[in-house]
Amino acid sequence: MRHRILTAFFGSRSDADGALSQLARIGVPDHDVSVLPKYVARRDDIGLRTASKASEGAALGALAGGLLGAGLGALLAAGSIIVPGLSLVVAGPIVAALAGAGALGGLGTIVGAVVGATLPEYEARYLGDAIRMGGALVAVRCSPDRTEALEELLEASGARSIRKTAAR
Repeated sequence: MRHRILTAFFGSRSDADGALSQLARIGVPDHDVSVLPKYVARRDDIGLRTASKASEGAALGALAGGLLGAGLGALLAAGSIIVPGLSLVVAGPIVAALAGAGALGGLGTIVGAVVGATLPEYEARYLGDAIRMGGALVAVRCSPDRTEALEELLEASGARSIRKTAAR
């Protein structure tokens, strides 16, 4: 069964404690609940690793650049390649398409990586914002059929923001 993770931000530790006692009262197991306390001296204390989308950007840039380069190369140029061991001659737009795909694919990889590096991971940013605001985060792992009820419980307990994600 696919589970969901509800992540709720509480402005005060007392609200978070109230939510935790309500979760325990309705039978949510302790191992399905995680709490990021209100006072964290450093981000290193919680093992938060800042990441970026550089690899995804590089892959997307390579794909887009390669396709664009292949199309432009096939339309605008001509060339030929002789493969000695196979007695093979490849000529015309195919060679130009391959050259264009390689050239613009490499450029797209670099541009995509640079653009991707400027886009931080969403969840890391959300946790960082919660730490700076001085609140507490409560994460609850639950089955899809209990998601709505637990979301209402967290909201009634004072959660300011609730996010739903699929558990991996």
